Amino acid sequence: MRRMTLKDALAEVLDPRGRTVVDVGCGDGGLTRHFAGEGAQAIGIEISEDQLARARKADPVPGASYRVGRGEALPLEDASVDAVVFSNSFHHLPLPVMSDALAEAARVLKPEGTLVVVEPIAEGGYFQVFLPIEDETAVRAAAFEALKHPPLPLEQVDETVYTTVVRYHDADHYLAHVVAVDPARRERLPAVEAEMRRRFAANGRVEEDGATAFDQPMRRTVFRRLP
Repeated sequence: MRRMTLKDALAEVLDPRGRTVVDVGCGDGGLTRHFAGEGAQAIGIEISEDQLARARKADPVPGASYRVGRGEALPLEDASVDAVVFSNSFHHLPLPVMSDALAEAARVLKPEGTLVVVEPIAEGGYFQVFLPIEDETAVRAAAFEALKHPPLPLEQVDETVYTTVVRYHDADHYLAHVVAVDPARRERLPAVEAEMRRRFAANGRVEEDGATAFDQPMRRTVFRRLP
């Protein structure tokens, strides 16, 4: 299986230069700022101002902006953007609105625009570390099923499975990331923290700089909006 970073996987199918790119579920805004740095007008979307706090605190990059919205209700005009990206975020949508989110992406895309969905596959050592706090097996399967049935006018043009490497300074860094992605996990963490730390040590590999790395299988699905 090919090894790629997220940025490599996106660069193969999306040239952001001079385009308007929407990053749905932007988290800390790192990918939004990357697109802006590559010459895009990049719009990061999160479900609340609280969830956008990390992105807004980061050093600003010209061309990057943030808005509150949801995958199924994007705060954008019809046919107004060139690309929509879901990076590790599509499976976080409520199950009943996954198909609606695909239709919403089609609504805001210009004709010939691109939708890219990058999702983690529910397997491997990294997934085993995460399981005690939340078992996403079912929701990731539901996300994959939804992606197999895109509504018109979306047409699937690519599906690629690859491996990426996820690195953390240590278990504290990892647990802080898990909670930052979904603050609701904070209450569940004390009951499972010891087991997650054990799995972190058992499943990761310590690299020369002391960081712990994990291989994570990913699936990239690309759609084109038909004219």
